[in-house]
Amino acid sequence: MEWVKRMCRSRSAPLIAGVAAVLPFLPALRFGFLLEWDDGGFVALNPGIGWTAENLWRNLTSNLQSVYTPLTTLLLMVEHVLWGEWAAGYHLVNLLLYGGCAGFFFAILRRFRVREVPALLLTLLWAWNPAKCETVAWIAECKGVASALFAFAAFYCFMGACERGRSGPAAPLLTFLALLFKPWVLPLCGVMVLYAWCRNVRDPRRAVRVVWPSFAAGVLGAVVVSSMTFGELARSATPAVGEYIGNLWRYFGAALYPVVLNPIHPAFCWSTVLPELIPGVILAGCLWGFCRNSRIPTRIPVCFALAWLGMALPVLSSGSFTNADYADRYNFLLSAVVWCGIGVAGRRIFRRRRRGCLTAAAVLAAFYLLSCGFYLETFSDTRILFARAAAVENPPPKAMEGLGVVAVNREDPALLETAGMLFLEHAAGAGERREELFLNTGALFVRLAAVMERRPGSGREMAAFLSEREEKRFYSADHFLPEACSRAAGLLLMEGDRETALKLLDEQCSIPDTNRYRHHFAAGLAAFLRGERRTARAEWLEALKARPGDERLLKNLETLEGGNGSL
Repeated sequence: MEWVKRMCRSRSAPLIAGVAAVLPFLPALRFGFLLEWDDGGFVALNPGIGWTAENLWRNLTSNLQSVYTPLTTLLLMVEHVLWGEWAAGYHLVNLLLYGGCAGFFFAILRRFRVREVPALLLTLLWAWNPAKCETVAWIAECKGVASALFAFAAFYCFMGACERGRSGPAAPLLTFLALLFKPWVLPLCGVMVLYAWCRNVRDPRRAVRVVWPSFAAGVLGAVVVSSMTFGELARSATPAVGEYIGNLWRYFGAALYPVVLNPIHPAFCWSTVLPELIPGVILAGCLWGFCRNSRIPTRIPVCFALAWLGMALPVLSSGSFTNADYADRYNFLLSAVVWCGIGVAGRRIFRRRRRGCLTAAAVLAAFYLLSCGFYLETFSDTRILFARAAAVENPPPKAMEGLGVVAVNREDPALLETAGMLFLEHAAGAGERREELFLNTGALFVRLAAVMERRPGSGREMAAFLSEREEKRFYSADHFLPEACSRAAGLLLMEGDRETALKLLDEQCSIPDTNRYRHHFAAGLAAFLRGERRTARAEWLEALKARPGDERLLKNLETLEGGNGSL
């Protein structure tokens, strides 16, 4: 134990904590991109990721997938220069950022006057929690890790400023930068106010003098990020008060004992929430009791509770703007507040019951490491990820929809049919508002799978189904409807039904489509079938810009130049 104490007292202790924190996640270095789950839109399939003046200006003045994260985009542009399409390089950066988070977390615990060995144990328990797999192993979530790193650094510098009684430039600058990586740290300046008040309860002027620069920087960052982000986000249904409360306690319990690990959580269900909610309530009660028994001033646990609630606000409100009202990765900063609270409340207990605390920590760490070993592989491939998320009693539409995207991208009609059947099977339990969406999307997937397998009559069946599309609603209609039209039209052309194929191509061109290649290819083919060769050539040249060197396009253009009437 003495050598551990000496190691924890050395100046390299935060570095040691950071290195140890990333060890369970090293297998992520062999993972690729999760193309169908944001890694494509952020990096691999993002045309704006290249290092050019035009891309730089666009990325600094616009949102990335509806959220203003300019420094995240800048980081990804730099990484793209360094790594290109080598996924391991991006994973390495995530691991380094995560190690930095753990190092600063250890340093923060030490400034909370937690002893060396308990501080190291608490850091590792926070870092090794298997719920962190999602954040560390998902390349696109570099925005969360980088934002947390700057937030931890800002709070550490702010704690030093409170000790000195004067503020320096570090904490305000780091606070502002953290917000530009990801806006989930919006409540950080409020936590700083609580800390400054708690330390200077008898000298409020000193607290104000220390906190106002960081608070001003946080408010400025909040104004910039909010004005860019929340105007673009599509607001969805607001969760009920009971769901807010349930998810709040669930995050508290999962910070210590994550039971339901799932990358894309299903809709709120009390039977799913209770295994983590109940431990959360028990843990909160124990922490309050520890504080009372240790004669810790009441204002300290009250400030921790307020800090927890404040940091939870962006997380709990996310369900109003996105398709997830709970996710493992949202507990990143919240769990840090919990473990800091455990460290402060348990200082006296560790001195008195050291052996019992070490045993409990060892058991919990073993559980974490074992769970990480199984769960981390989930993020090695989107097919595994979406299949795991869909294999629950009440699967989220995002998981079933994701399976459909994977199936289409990988030419796997069997998987697409499976995703369609999942939609159909769970339609009755989806609620009145979403039942129609489930039924329509499931029917579309099943028919598209038949088209992909070129079953006789499947093209005409798809055409009849899509002829009524204006009366139907689908999940990700802008992705699956153009794909269905394109594939069914191609099958009908092979069968010699040019008239129905042309109707499908016209239908496809009327649907908004982010895939420029697919849109211009369909428009060119429709023009060719009508004999409008000049229009066909112009459309296919536009498609060629989106996919240079495409053999299919080059062959079609060659056919046009040669005056041949068939493709």
